[in-house]
Amino acid sequence: MVWKEIIILLFGLLSTTAMAAQDIADTKIKKYRKIGNLKIDTSFQAAYLQDFMVPFSEFKDLQNCRIKIKNKKLKTTMAARPNFFSVLLGKKNRRYVIVVNDDLKFNGVKLQDVPSEARIGLFAHELMHIRDYESRKITGIVERGYQYLSHNGKIKVEHYTDSLTIAAGFGQNLYHWASYVLHDSDACEDYKAFKAEVYMKPVTILNQMEQTF
Repeated sequence: MVWKEIIILLFGLLSTTAMAAQDIADTKIKKYRKIGNLKIDTSFQAAYLQDFMVPFSEFKDLQNCRIKIKNKKLKTTMAARPNFFSVLLGKKNRRYVIVVNDDLKFNGVKLQDVPSEARIGLFAHELMHIRDYESRKITGIVERGYQYLSHNGKIKVEHYTDSLTIAAGFGQNLYHWASYVLHDSDACEDYKAFKAEVYMKPVTILNQMEQTF
């Protein structure tokens, strides 16, 4: 293993220790429902499960993955990540977490305000993050986390994930999501500017859809 890979691995171990501790605490105090390999916060199940299952039912390769969906304060609407310590145990033991922002003071896009068609696009995007992680070895997963430390790295990862979403057949939903965020949501202007810079713009999504299909 080269020095770069060792550094990346050590960074991942340190940066995910706090996340793992928080996951354990959340499991103790929150109620979840099991649906196959999904472990879902009951409030998410009541409000969003029907939309979530639209893309999830299409992604057969992800249905054997152990995925927990939970609520937590975030700086964005949703986020998907691997449980790093489960990654250390080998690919068959990997677990993933999809986090939904439940901060009522969040000045970005709140999930409850998003139209169903756009929400499906967001769910598909987050599931494509998991598909990307599933395709990688441990050093590749840690390197993804390392990329998020830089602005240009974040753009590269999110554009790649948007491309995966389009290739998976959810480009139209992704277009509705991007259009809603930039043109119809009540998010603050700084948040919209960040989304426009880091993620594909609606016109870019349409152009890639034409090239793909």
